[in-house]
Amino acid sequence: MSTINHIGRYLKEVFFNNKTGRLSFKRGEIEKHFFFIKGKPFQVKTNLKSERLGEILFKLQKIQEQTFSHIEDYIQPDQPLGQSLQHGGLIKEADLREALAFQIRESLLETFNYFNGEISFQEKDFWEPPEELPTVDVPWIIDYGLRRMKYDSAIEKFFTGRKIGLKNIRCAYFLTEDEKSLLERFSTPQIIGQMAVPADFSKEDFYRCLYLFYCLDMIELTTADSSFKKDDHEEEGKKKLELDELEARIEELKEIKSQLKNRNYYELLGISRAATVEEIKTAYFNLARKYHPDRFNTNLSDYSLVNEVFNALNSAYRTLIDPGKRSRYDQQLSATTQESPDDLSRRAEVKYRQGRTLYNQGMYEEAVIFLEEAIRLKRAKADYYLLLAMAESKLPAYQKKAEEDFLRAIEMEPWNAEGYLGLGLLYLGEGLKIKAKKQLQKALEIDPDHHQARIALQEIEKGQKKPGLKSLLDLNLSDLFKKKK
Repeated sequence: MSTINHIGRYLKEVFFNNKTGRLSFKRGEIEKHFFFIKGKPFQVKTNLKSERLGEILFKLQKIQEQTFSHIEDYIQPDQPLGQSLQHGGLIKEADLREALAFQIRESLLETFNYFNGEISFQEKDFWEPPEELPTVDVPWIIDYGLRRMKYDSAIEKFFTGRKIGLKNIRCAYFLTEDEKSLLERFSTPQIIGQMAVPADFSKEDFYRCLYLFYCLDMIELTTADSSFKKDDHEEEGKKKLELDELEARIEELKEIKSQLKNRNYYELLGISRAATVEEIKTAYFNLARKYHPDRFNTNLSDYSLVNEVFNALNSAYRTLIDPGKRSRYDQQLSATTQESPDDLSRRAEVKYRQGRTLYNQGMYEEAVIFLEEAIRLKRAKADYYLLLAMAESKLPAYQKKAEEDFLRAIEMEPWNAEGYLGLGLLYLGEGLKIKAKKQLQKALEIDPDHHQARIALQEIEKGQKKPGLKSLLDLNLSDLFKKKK
């Protein structure tokens, strides 16, 4: 079977298996080394100037220009640059962690387009960890990196002829509704090559989706049977496969049990705190099909483990499916968090302002990172979703997600013409003139004097695309939120 030499596959193996060691990437003159502790990255060494810590600190405005221009003076042979700057009082510890997290994210994301690099992982028993690890969301990096990367035919070769079955849905919150529907189809194992590509997906999008599911550890691959002859060897192989699957399930249950005290009910079911009742039901029943005690022999030595984990899943489901119980549980979660809602709101606003600055500078990929973090801290803000959608609309690989975030912003503030304008211009850029016209007309219903919406609509009605229309596709941030009713 074909293998795939890509950073996504290696991140999957390191993160979801909690490995400690060094992940190395080389391609031509480019060389990077990422250091992990139990699946979490805490440091990167890179020979790309744009990814070095000094450059990152200056880009994030954590050090002044004068310090940056003389950064070599602060480099100590026996001490990392960040520690030298921190001990010299030039940066704060929190700023250093933020910069390190940004550096790791950027450096990893820049490797996703390459399927011909040299990648290796050297496992190590132990690293001396820093006092506090930088906050790096590896599943988010996998999701974002795969969505924006160029498609490679190696992905199709990797999956063709393999049988795919659903493993878990703990990262399903990254998926669109169409992608979730596709994932659910693997509740019954499917052989790729014999399975028809769904009508809603192009062939390229279909295989990209499979690779996303795989790298987020939501599906498991096996070799499809090449013969339908039922002989003794086949039956023995089937029994061995069943035993292997049973052992794998037991290992998964042990992993879940080890995390029970550290996971809340949402994390246990693999859903977000904003999950709907239907999403809660889907998540629970998918897990129940996999871990229900009836799926295991009662004589199993680890049968008590099965009951313990399934009882925890039941408790999570019964609590979250009941509106009253869920409300009280959410209050308890908020009470036990280390930060108050006001603190979270302030942090979210800082991330939002940083994202807006990066957007104004044309640094759209960097802006997305900060805006996603702002939304993670405080979801119920239409402004955040609107600016995130605007940044995503500049990135070809994120057009579909931009559409979803524009729709979220519109749902939260249906009186704001800017959301309809942004969605209309997104459709217009994709050549969907009928859909674009509908959104632009809605913008003008709210604000009849909206200059950009009127000009764009006039161009559509003329059936022309004049040179001046390109400037309309670049939303003017200075006009954002002026027209709210």
